[in-house]
Amino acid sequence: MKSMKWLFAVSILLLLSIPPVAADEVTELKAMVQQLKDDYEAKINALEARVNQLESSQEQKVAELREKVKEGTLNVDYVGRQNGPFEKGGLVVETPSGGSRVSVGGYMDHEFESFENANSTFDQHRYILQIGAEIAERLQMQMEYEIEHGGTDASGGGEAKIEYAFMDYLMEEWINLRAGALLVPFGRLNLYHDSDLRDLTDRPLVTRDIIPTTWTESGGGFYGEFNPTFGEYEDLVLSYETYVINGLDDGFTDTGLSGARGSLESDNNNSKAVVGRLQVSPFLGQEIGFSGYRGKYNTLDDNISGTAVDWLSTWGPLELVGEYAHFDVDEPDFTTGSVTDVPKTYDGYYIQANYHFWPEFLNNTFLGRGFEDPTFTLVNQYGWAKIDDDADATAGDNEETRYTLGLNYRPLASWVFKMEYQWNQTDQEALERGNNNGFLWSMAMGF
Repeated sequence: MKSMKWLFAVSILLLLSIPPVAADEVTELKAMVQQLKDDYEAKINALEARVNQLESSQEQKVAELREKVKEGTLNVDYVGRQNGPFEKGGLVVETPSGGSRVSVGGYMDHEFESFENANSTFDQHRYILQIGAEIAERLQMQMEYEIEHGGTDASGGGEAKIEYAFMDYLMEEWINLRAGALLVPFGRLNLYHDSDLRDLTDRPLVTRDIIPTTWTESGGGFYGEFNPTFGEYEDLVLSYETYVINGLDDGFTDTGLSGARGSLESDNNNSKAVVGRLQVSPFLGQEIGFSGYRGKYNTLDDNISGTAVDWLSTWGPLELVGEYAHFDVDEPDFTTGSVTDVPKTYDGYYIQANYHFWPEFLNNTFLGRGFEDPTFTLVNQYGWAKIDDDADATAGDNEETRYTLGLNYRPLASWVFKMEYQWNQTDQEALERGNNNGFLWSMAMGF
């Protein structure tokens, strides 16, 4: 019995001694866990600080890299066909300092035609490269190099040449100096003749046979724009170009003035021609232009004088455009009582109505899918040209009329597919197509 009591007492003592030992271990374990937690938090904080440091360092390196790229290379951006700093040329390259920039663009077209009494044919008509440059804020240059019908080594009358190349010294918005091989500001289409801008494949008769096509002359002069206000009326915009140029020579015939385009190198007489155009825009989308030309074409003091009026009127989807031109030619008197016949008058005009539309049901078809603002344009054009007889074998004035009905499709403003049919009628010598009707289609793209 005593032994049982003794064992019970020992057991009680052992049981009483165990809880303090376990409590110490728990406390120690808690301390260890807290230490681990503190260590991990410290490591996490250290890692976060390191990440922040790396991010800051990375941002600094990126900024430094950008600065190095800016200092060491050119900035290049495609801004769109008509949105460049020099009107044409969508790819713009800018120097690191920003003081100089160059734009590169152009256009091309490819045509097919099938006319009565002629072979149907494809024609790689034009590939055009347009370049603009600005070497300082007010010093600019623009040029266009054209390759037609495959170039000079191709059969079929190909050519490769400068169409225009001029330098500008910018002074004020209303007056700036320009010199070089200039697009002559006579009529509207001579200034805006690019294939991707026009809605028909063929140019109007008046812009080919009455006004020389494409008319470029060597010379210089001034251009500018100003915006006079009259009370609350602030919409009026006036722009002008006026140049002294070499001018037309005696290469004209009774089938057109284009052969009289002067040389870019030299003049055939000691007098210079004067040409100018004033454009009046009373409201946005409404324009009318007035052009004038006068200059000697030979060494006998004989003149060619010309006037023209052109217009553009936009009313929602309807657009009306056209121009009229007239030239008078002095008849040369080589000796007393001896007169040589030349065409004394050149007249022509065209009127054109364009209607832009887009059927909504075509949005998800191949014609509309992926394009922001595709457009169809229905085109009606009537043109007429008449040239005085030059007493050649065919008697009578040469006169030609043309009616054209066309439809074109533009997925983008600078890409166009054109289809058209022409009805032509000629009296005496043919100026263009004679009495032959025909079909044309073409594709054109500007870049």
